[in-house]
Amino acid sequence: MVLSFVVIARLITPEEMGILTVLLLVNGFCQLTSTLALEQAATKFISENLEPCGKQTAASIFYQAMRFTLLSAALVALVVFLGAGVLASQILGDHTRAILFQVLAFDVVLSSGALPVLTGTMLGLQRFKETAMIGIVGTVVRQSLIIVLIVLLQDFRGLVVAWMIADSVTALIYLGYISRVLGRPRFGFPLTKLVGFSWPLFVRNAVTFAKAWFDRVLLLIFVPLAMLGVYNATLTAFTVLVGIPGAMADTLFPAYSAMQSRSQHQALSQAVRMASRYVSLVGIPLALGLLATARPALTLFVGQAYVGGAEPLMILAGAFAFTLVGAILTPMLLALGETRVTSAITVASVVVSLVLASILLPFLGMVGAAIARALAMVIVTTFTLLALGRRLKLQLDVEAISKSLVAGIVMAAVVLMVEILFYNKFLLPVYALLGGIAYLGMLRLLRVAREEDIDLIRKYLGHRLAFAADFLQRILL
Repeated sequence: MVLSFVVIARLITPEEMGILTVLLLVNGFCQLTSTLALEQAATKFISENLEPCGKQTAASIFYQAMRFTLLSAALVALVVFLGAGVLASQILGDHTRAILFQVLAFDVVLSSGALPVLTGTMLGLQRFKETAMIGIVGTVVRQSLIIVLIVLLQDFRGLVVAWMIADSVTALIYLGYISRVLGRPRFGFPLTKLVGFSWPLFVRNAVTFAKAWFDRVLLLIFVPLAMLGVYNATLTAFTVLVGIPGAMADTLFPAYSAMQSRSQHQALSQAVRMASRYVSLVGIPLALGLLATARPALTLFVGQAYVGGAEPLMILAGAFAFTLVGAILTPMLLALGETRVTSAITVASVVVSLVLASILLPFLGMVGAAIARALAMVIVTTFTLLALGRRLKLQLDVEAISKSLVAGIVMAAVVLMVEILFYNKFLLPVYALLGGIAYLGMLRLLRVAREEDIDLIRKYLGHRLAFAADFLQRILL
């Protein structure tokens, strides 16, 4: 996605990047209102019915959720299609862009009605490798088609057409796999039970959606589409970073749910400790590395037109380094059934951030939006820690977190110093290499790594890549 986004950003103007942001906003809103968070309910209840005797129940959960979301997505898509002209004239200021929303309406049925439940079911089945492979295929098809159709059609609508085709392919692959695993359609599982679990999550997701988009919506009000496009490119780079601990969180949720169903609270605490260790060792250097290389990364990959996003990206990456442990804690609250608590936490973060953004954004523009978003991350992590501390004995690997932060700060300082002396966007790989050396050196100096860490890396990489684990062992131990 990074590589394709680089190409797309150079094929379209910053103003068209702003239009893309609006399309993503509408699509995200449609998904929110169509699914009612049933995909998360499917993940939880299917993961609790993985035994052979529970296969029929798991099938009923999937088909029940799929039927509901497809019907609701079809209604939402109809509204988008009929209101395309109004959306184009009121939001984009150009009624001739209505065709974009009309094509988007067809994709809404897939992206909002089918795909969320399909992926939620795959996670509930704990078919992580298969989910990853299908996701890779879908991403490659989607991003490749976007580039091809934009070039061939010489029109921005090629992007939305590519969404529709790629989502169709991905949905069919998911559906074929799940139907083989779960068998014929069944609808015996009570829909009320699914909705009973999901509606508080829907409230939380609605607030999460507001948290994800409040800064861009305000920018849409106060600044031109081109500046919105620059900020969206910045958030895209940040999303790549967030996606790494986010992927860990996706796998942790069904695992936490399975432990919770067996009341293994001690195992839950130990799992959180291990997760906090490895998400810190991996995520913190990536976050602080992006902070240090924000300017050359943006200018090299998406062009000089987007250099204005460097400061917001630095603010976001720095805040994420200190709050990324929240990524592995939020699934724990969901596994414990604390959906109302997670919703309340997100509401608090959005309200405070929205107020701050409304004050700062008219004067600071993108920087003010980034500060408000950083504050939201701090609030969510803080209150999640407090909420979990009241439910169970929360264990975090504080030593690994603190030492990773120290090593990451030293790494970022080294890279920034080198950039001041020898700046060139084409030296980005050199900056990354120097940062990696500095980080690994600090990990060794601080004695962070353990034998069991290397053993885990060796098991993860397998025999063919065992040499990499041996190399890390010589460096870190």
